[in-house]
Amino acid sequence: MSKQRLVIVTGASQNIGASIAARFQRDGAKVICADINPPSDNSLEFIHTDISDEASVIALMDQVINRYGYLDVLVNNAGICIEVPLEDMSADQWDLVMAVNVKGTFLTTKHALPLMRDPRAKNPTIVNISSIEGLGANPLHSAYGASKAAVAGFTHNTALEYGQYGIRCNAVAPGWINTAFNEQLLAQYPDRAAVDAEIQALHPVGRLGETTDIANTVFWLASTESNFISGQEIIVDGGRLAKLPLPKL
Repeated sequence: MSKQRLVIVTGASQNIGASIAARFQRDGAKVICADINPPSDNSLEFIHTDISDEASVIALMDQVINRYGYLDVLVNNAGICIEVPLEDMSADQWDLVMAVNVKGTFLTTKHALPLMRDPRAKNPTIVNISSIEGLGANPLHSAYGASKAAVAGFTHNTALEYGQYGIRCNAVAPGWINTAFNEQLLAQYPDRAAVDAEIQALHPVGRLGETTDIANTVFWLASTESNFISGQEIIVDGGRLAKLPLPKL
């Protein structure tokens, strides 16, 4: 009987992270939710973690070492976004976004690598969640976009440096995904039907993304079916970036 895969998903208590955790669980994996807030799913093992704090990340990995001794998959999903015009953004706001989205990805990766180099690790894989906002731009998201571009660059270097140990690293760049955050954004408009139609029209596939779209892609990248893929950023946006804008004629 094959060994149960061990997976850490940061920010797994809600939204995309929760969906990613559920996808691995359906395959029989043991999933650890590394988050500040506990998940609603009690079947997840929860380890309170502030990924922007190195001591907290070290404590997370120490617990994993003591209980299991190895790690198969790390999904760096946790992230935050602050909507502020660039001119009005404070240095503290900028630093907070970078601390979670970039520094947090660095810290969890750094301290997970020894566990993933353990001989018991099976097909060790890191998947980082970047964003199409690291490739394009949305207004008021300067810090977020810069942080996600940094995550993509960090992904390339991780793949380059640790491929020699059999560790693959890729990134998934989501487009517009139906989450509680985006729902709150859309709910402020009185003509919701018109807004939905406008946003759906941005996507050639004719719909917005679901958290399961991202979860399925992450799962595939962590599977043996993608064994020759490393150092890549996979765009999951329903074709949005491929569509050139046209004037309304």
